[in-house]
Amino acid sequence: MNNTFEVQVVRRGIITLPKELRDQNQIEEGDTLTLIDLGDGIILISPRRSRLDEIADKLASVWQANGESLESMLATLREVRAEYDTKKP
Repeated sequence: MNNTFEVQVVRRGIITLPKELRDQNQIEEGDTLTLIDLGDGIILISPRRSRLDEIADKLASVWQANGESLESMLATLREVRAEYDTKKP
């Protein structure tokens, strides 16, 4: 995997990130990137997309397929916590 890329600054300060870099980091048109000025250079940071919604949807699908809901899962969690608390020394 190449981890060094050269880009050229063109008119009005526009740069083009190489396709390989965009693909590897899932950078799409309209994404906001952060530049950090180190004084003698810069660092470009690409925020990772959160997979939280995707994971929550998968969990909800599994629970629903098993006849569970968020409410029933929370109720079970409360029961287990209460049981654990009674067993603590």
